[in-house]
Amino acid sequence: MSLDAYVGLQTLDELGAPVVATGTLGGGLRTLVSAASQELPSIGVTALGDMQLEAIAAAAPDLIVGRQPIGEEYYTELSGIAPTVLIPFTYWRDQYIDVADSVALGAQATQNFTGLDERIVALRSEIELAWPDGVRLSVVRVSDTSGDVRSYNTLAASTTFLYADILSGAGIVPTANSLTGADPSKVNTAVSAENLPLIDGDVIIYYVGAGGQADAGIAVEQSLVSSPLWSKLSAVQADRAFKVDSAPWFDGYNLTGANAVIDDLRRILL
Repeated sequence: MSLDAYVGLQTLDELGAPVVATGTLGGGLRTLVSAASQELPSIGVTALGDMQLEAIAAAAPDLIVGRQPIGEEYYTELSGIAPTVLIPFTYWRDQYIDVADSVALGAQATQNFTGLDERIVALRSEIELAWPDGVRLSVVRVSDTSGDVRSYNTLAASTTFLYADILSGAGIVPTANSLTGADPSKVNTAVSAENLPLIDGDVIIYYVGAGGQADAGIAVEQSLVSSPLWSKLSAVQADRAFKVDSAPWFDGYNLTGANAVIDDLRRILL
């Protein structure tokens, strides 16, 4: 059983390990997994702190696996139901391998990264040809109707995000790293609505919601794209502002998500 719909469920599903129940994101959402995993019994919206111990016991799992921040508070109760493995919230690849190791599939998981790394190397070469002077890429999340956004950093701070690993491998440093007052130890930099020009670049990639929001809603996206300052951004005027699915970019922890990010980058940059 997986405590979370992040690295736990996504890895187990991708590796073909049997799962009897799972925690979910907001609204019962499970992303980047098979149709069968979409239909698994829920043990609560664990991404938002809803841990239903009775449902876990009723599922009668042989093993409980999940992200440490989600399960740590309940470790005693969980380990009384079944052996429990909590995965440290570290580099996303390490999380993937740790989950795989818990079900004796570590070798298969490690092998899965070979093809991914080949795609990243190829992507870097193609980007260098397409953008010989480098590309100023801005990665932005909008999650409420204030018009404020968050501009995302690269691997130095964002090791838990697979997109950051891919950008680093492709030789791309997001514009958030060079914002005035940016803290390279932080995952992102908050940018208020009146300072929207700070997110400009050659290309803007943005996504709506994520982080457990099942549906952030059209109004959230409109708070960004209807801003007069948005229409003045050079990337917008050059038709180089692209909305992407938040699932792989923010909530992705498996090879399905990683390949989706590479597909987005190829579509947008090449």
